[in-house]
Amino acid sequence: MGIGGLDTEFSQIFRRAFASRIFPPGLIEKLGIQHVKGILLFGPPGTGKTLIARQIGKMLNSREPKVINGPEVLNKYVGQSEENIRKLFADAEKEYKEKGDESGLHIIIFDELDAVCKQRGSGAGGGTGVGDSVVNQLLSKLDGVDQLNNILLIGMTNRMDMIDDALLRPGRLEVHMEISLPDEAGRAQILKIHTSKMRDNNVMDLDVNVQELAFLTKNFSGAEIGGLVKSASSFAFNRHVKVGTVAGVSDDIENMKVNRQDFMHALEEVKAAFGVSEEELETAMKHGILHFSPFIENILKDGQRFVDVVKKSPTASLLSVLLHGPPGSGKTALAARIAKNSDFPFIKLVSADNMVGFSEMAKIQYLQKVFTDAYKSPLNCVVVDNIERIIEWSNIGPRFSNPVLQAIMVLIAKQPPAGRRLLVIGTTSQRSILRQLDLQQIFNRELAVPNINTQSELASVLREIGALDNEADMAECLNELREITGTDQVNVGIKNIALAVEDAREEQGNVAGRLAEVIAQQMAANQG
Repeated sequence: MGIGGLDTEFSQIFRRAFASRIFPPGLIEKLGIQHVKGILLFGPPGTGKTLIARQIGKMLNSREPKVINGPEVLNKYVGQSEENIRKLFADAEKEYKEKGDESGLHIIIFDELDAVCKQRGSGAGGGTGVGDSVVNQLLSKLDGVDQLNNILLIGMTNRMDMIDDALLRPGRLEVHMEISLPDEAGRAQILKIHTSKMRDNNVMDLDVNVQELAFLTKNFSGAEIGGLVKSASSFAFNRHVKVGTVAGVSDDIENMKVNRQDFMHALEEVKAAFGVSEEELETAMKHGILHFSPFIENILKDGQRFVDVVKKSPTASLLSVLLHGPPGSGKTALAARIAKNSDFPFIKLVSADNMVGFSEMAKIQYLQKVFTDAYKSPLNCVVVDNIERIIEWSNIGPRFSNPVLQAIMVLIAKQPPAGRRLLVIGTTSQRSILRQLDLQQIFNRELAVPNINTQSELASVLREIGALDNEADMAECLNELREITGTDQVNVGIKNIALAVEDAREEQGNVAGRLAEVIAQQMAANQG
């Protein structure tokens, strides 16, 4: 049928909505039941809702379904929007009056249902109240006094939360089917469908492995997989283009084949909307993870243990971990490393940087969207970085945004839906403040991230990042630092050490001396 990855959903739709329609009307009358009149298909964009709706009519060999887009219903003339709804049901009403239960099935496909069926009383449709009238008209046609038994309304939306509750009850759109992101087997099916003509016409190279691509396209929707195939084709085209004063096709076009390398390039270009925030994670780890202390190795091991608990535990579908430590100690980098090593399909880094200039309500909506997106994949990780900045904590007052704080508390503690698992990693430099706000208690585990405390740890870091040319320079730097500060203790964050190295490298002559001087300044600043 040209649909991949939706076998389970299709079988459930058939059982709930169509099985009763293939039996004789007499048998259905003996059972005393009515057919299902409405199905709501909901889920992320691009997952195949419209595709399923198109194929449903073919599955039953019924007449051609009527297809209408939500915004097409609305009309500027008074009463015209309601009239458009009545016209949809006119043919079904006429046939039902003539033939009764012998009437054929009339399928109405309603795309973008949320455009016209918003919650009544919400003011949708402007001051005229036309939005409420359209919902009322649809309700009366589906389940009113003169209800029909020969119709099937298929509604589609990616915003189920906006649709009026009355429309979702039994007798109306009673079958709710989530069309979610395809799993690996489903992605393999979709890839086979999109590349079937390439294979049949021998324009796909033998080195393209569909199973490998299905593994690499975690959290891709069906539409995004289609985009990936088109992108790979464009790279293949590009190899056979002659660039001159006028672009043309090269002579060896007959030999054109889409190969594995084209798909690898396409994977760099086409990203899943509900995928991994690769760029943000790489930015957070731009200096890498430096193992200057056994504590760092232990934090990463504990992090991997928490990931395994979320993956494999039969009961723990939600686990939240708090990384706390001094500013610049590398909490964000460690959180990003744990998240990336998890290899979860959905990883999102949330920080105050993403919300600069947002109002309280905009912040709450952004946070809610991140966690809602996180429930669309089987395994998810959300990193909430620098929590005190997100809630706008200020020591003067003290002041903070209570609505944002409450939203974070609710979202982190909220259990994900069945079949979904979530790991939340929070970071903070103000653990004592989180304790005052009762925010600390919502985290199941805590990991302390240390500063660089001793000169031996500092030496380990400087060696790992290649800060100095040789051991003699290293000894000179550490001796000078000891002379300036009068102690072997350092107590400076890894982030500041990395910045100090960058600063010292600008000094052409005495890099070791300049590095000792900058680190001493940072130590003094920390003490102050």
